[in-house]
Amino acid sequence: MTDNRTTYLGEYLVKKEVITREQLKKALQVQEERTKRGEQVYLGNIIVELGYCSDEVIAKVLASKFEVPYFNVEDTEITEKVINMIPRRTANRYKVFPLKLEGNQLIVAMMNPIDYSALDDLNIVTGKEVKPVMIKDRDLKKLIAKVSEKYSRDIESFEYFKYSSRSKSERTRSGRLNITVTGSNDGSPVVQLLNKILNLAVQERANDVHIEPQKDKINIRFRIDGVIRNRLSIALDYHEALVSRIKVLGNMDITDSRSPQDGRISVENDGEHIDIRAASIPSYYGERVTLRMLFSEPGLLKMTSLGMEKDQLAKMKRIIRYPHGCILLCGPTGSGKSTTLYSVLTEINDDQTNIMTVEDPIERVIDGINQVQYNRKAGITFSSSLSSMLRSHPDVIMVGEIRDAETGAMVTEAALTGHLVMSTIHASDSSKGILHLMDMGVEPYLVESSLTCVVAQRLLRRLCASCKVKNTVSREKLLKYLPDFPLDDGNTIELYESKGCTLCDNTGYVGRTGVFEILMISDNIRSAIKDTQSATKINGIAVAEGMVPMRLNALQKVKEGISSLEEFHRLFI
Repeated sequence: MTDNRTTYLGEYLVKKEVITREQLKKALQVQEERTKRGEQVYLGNIIVELGYCSDEVIAKVLASKFEVPYFNVEDTEITEKVINMIPRRTANRYKVFPLKLEGNQLIVAMMNPIDYSALDDLNIVTGKEVKPVMIKDRDLKKLIAKVSEKYSRDIESFEYFKYSSRSKSERTRSGRLNITVTGSNDGSPVVQLLNKILNLAVQERANDVHIEPQKDKINIRFRIDGVIRNRLSIALDYHEALVSRIKVLGNMDITDSRSPQDGRISVENDGEHIDIRAASIPSYYGERVTLRMLFSEPGLLKMTSLGMEKDQLAKMKRIIRYPHGCILLCGPTGSGKSTTLYSVLTEINDDQTNIMTVEDPIERVIDGINQVQYNRKAGITFSSSLSSMLRSHPDVIMVGEIRDAETGAMVTEAALTGHLVMSTIHASDSSKGILHLMDMGVEPYLVESSLTCVVAQRLLRRLCASCKVKNTVSREKLLKYLPDFPLDDGNTIELYESKGCTLCDNTGYVGRTGVFEILMISDNIRSAIKDTQSATKINGIAVAEGMVPMRLNALQKVKEGISSLEEFHRLFI
């Protein structure tokens, strides 16, 4: 007997006499032509477009095919409480929408109601028994789009922006900021435009501002707590003037639009100094500019604010007092490596310690530390700077990043000659950081004899304390989804999930915390490095010797209600 759920939609429609074989052939031809043009189109939508049947008929046939109920959303009042049961990110990822709560059963519209992975995730996220139903495709798209639009964030009216304005009460409650760009007194429209963008970026504590030219507009996107969000659209006519304005402020070459450039801008906001790293790069529709916002918040430079567990913090404070050796930090771009390095330098900075750094660029200026800016054009490279530093008898050296074998070899050799050296490398975890160093060409004997420890990290968003909601999850469901979750005794566990409110811009999150793993270089690890064992083997030895993996550290923060399963899923699955 044929399982209708595995039958192709077109064949099933023919079988049910909804369309003819000739109509199916025509619809498939149209789908093939549009696919070749790079469009992603579903057969059911094409059949509706060709007028062979209605979208309601398609939805009902699919409901029969997948053996789930058909649901008419027009007859249902969908409450905000139900909508908030599934986070927007999850709804967009799986193309689902919550419709109705009946006891412990949540009725959810799904584009693919037999996506069992999605159903498992939804059961965990909602803590309810999820019952999938089929609705019209256009209704599902409208519902998802409507909720996304509802939570969009905008700013005060400005003639160059296209957006939906917030209410006046919200704008007043959020407060006004007054950005002053150093050396800027020009009141021209472009100056006002850039100041408006920077005002909003400071107000929302954005990590990055992305200015991206498109075919007919400029998209302005902010990275906030590690997540990119669309913020504004600006008329394309202002692109050249806006980029030129940024280049002038950043001491960049306004006549060169074909080469990547870097610059630096200083701004003041109510006494707070903010450094902005500007980077331009050519793209198809013009130069794309990224502004990295570096806020001068002293609390960020304290090791106690990084998010380390007590035993991790105690271990790090002991390691950074060693007289020599190499401490290596691993993680992708934006994982907080530089902040951790600066907090360590701040911790050990005193009158008796000679600390020198070479960085690209210098992100934070710290009194009492000798910081050197990498400048390849002037002949100041990581390796040449490090060579000069060694003649100045430093106690501690920080190299911003190990990018090649030469720098890697000099870092390890400096660690062997009586210096405490710290640096970063791009790798997903601590064991892979070791292997990446050797893959660059650094000899294994230098790596195993110089390394003291390797620290890997990520940044996990914190749940908003004002609106996070408790969710009881069964032990069985949680272990099915996450077998390594650190469970206590009992059949259920209480976790927290994001909801969204005005204080967190309806994201459910405010700020971030670090999650770490600290791999100590023991004799067993040294032997594994010397024998060029795999990252898996090195990691296994480290865990056996007591290392808490970064993933488990993140799950512990979920268990403690600091973050959510959804956020853990975003970073680790």
